[in-house]
Amino acid sequence: MSPAVEQLLVALAAHVQTKPAEFGSLRIRTDDATLRRHSRDKSYHHESQRPRAVVAVASEAHVSLVLSLANALKVPVVAYAAGTSLEAQATLIDHNGIILDCSEMDNVVTVHEQDFDCVVEPGVGWGELREHLKPTGLFFPPDPGAAACIGGMCGTNCSGTLAFRYGTMKDNVLSLRVVLADGTVIKTRNRAVKSSAGYDLTRLFIGSEGTLGIVTQATLRLRRIPTHSSVVIAQFPTLAASAIVVQRLVQSGAPFLRLEIIDDLCIKAVNTEIEDPARKFAELTTIMAECAGGSHDAVLEQLASFKQGCGDGVMNLTVATNEEEAEHLWSLRKRAYFSATALRQHEVDKKFTVVVTDVAVPISRLVDILVATKQMIAEAQLVSPIVAHAGDGNFHCLMVVDDNDPAEIKRATTVRDKMALLALQMEGTCTGEHGIGIGKIHLLEKELGHGAMQLMRTLKKALDPNNILNPGKIFHLESPSKL
Repeated sequence: MSPAVEQLLVALAAHVQTKPAEFGSLRIRTDDATLRRHSRDKSYHHESQRPRAVVAVASEAHVSLVLSLANALKVPVVAYAAGTSLEAQATLIDHNGIILDCSEMDNVVTVHEQDFDCVVEPGVGWGELREHLKPTGLFFPPDPGAAACIGGMCGTNCSGTLAFRYGTMKDNVLSLRVVLADGTVIKTRNRAVKSSAGYDLTRLFIGSEGTLGIVTQATLRLRRIPTHSSVVIAQFPTLAASAIVVQRLVQSGAPFLRLEIIDDLCIKAVNTEIEDPARKFAELTTIMAECAGGSHDAVLEQLASFKQGCGDGVMNLTVATNEEEAEHLWSLRKRAYFSATALRQHEVDKKFTVVVTDVAVPISRLVDILVATKQMIAEAQLVSPIVAHAGDGNFHCLMVVDDNDPAEIKRATTVRDKMALLALQMEGTCTGEHGIGIGKIHLLEKELGHGAMQLMRTLKKALDPNNILNPGKIFHLESPSKL
């Protein structure tokens, strides 16, 4: 263990012992199982280091203490809660660093029903929050990976299936409390839905992946749960045909709650988990929409728009008539990632995993990039279902690779980069919702340009001069430049 980390842990232990009322619940873990568990997230094949210690915090005061001491000793700190990030945001690059485990900061502090907002800590899972809010008739829209927590969701500016109607994380966070690298605690703004007071510090931290500060509290914007809804799927012979229809549906202006594409390969994977032949889906590229509103008439109007938008090329169209049928239809999307490896279950003596990547483009280019990506996958001889938050031009490739086949992994990462570069050519982005982390550092400057990157570096140096907060993520820190 490095002298700096050892000094940090000794100083923290002293505070725990001498001020038990304030710091007694702060815990320092150095056992092998804890260090191993916190040395990885859900990303694939990104190098990471085992932390020297995991410091579990339970309050904003704990976070402030840890960062003030770590900053003085120049010890790297990476925030961690659920560990579901997909581009190595929650892992350490420097082996002489610590993980700050915020999972115990999991309180829903308050719900302001009349104001449609709530205040939560970073370790609150979005799924748990949704259950907590159900009795109020309100909900928080962003719905990324099942176990994701609010802190990480802020860090990556996540979104999910509901972004088509409600926007991404940045559109649903009103205010943050953040601990800066030196332990200073700031509030980014008050709870009002709109404000033109000063810099938009809230959005500065959203999407910063824990490199500028650590979120200790978030004020979230809530929405009314629609009282009426219906799920509908339409199936088409090709991915291109379905993408053309999605483009038409978006341009119609119909306010669907969700608008997704699941390709034929994904349907095939999900079908492997369905035992009853009568409940299996036709293995065709599928558009899935949820129509929702405050009245039955509003839902019927959206359903009519959907059917009209599908045109004559639709092969199958199914509207759920009850909650059980709706849940069955949505299982297509919910099981996409988890069922993908079933496509290669017939190959024995191989260890399969899924390389997940995403890009987003303007809706008018969705058809072009989906067709080109499908061709890239075929040429690389990869097995990769495609799923899309199609309404906002965002899609994911779920590349099923043999963990012990370096050549196949190389082909997968090559496709990842090629589809990202193609998205940039179409004035899109190399990541719609997963973030940059380590995996897409080499693509960010291509997207934003040198001037924007230098501004980011200047901001990083101003807020974190010792580079202790999640170092090595988003961009490589270079010597200061005049802007």
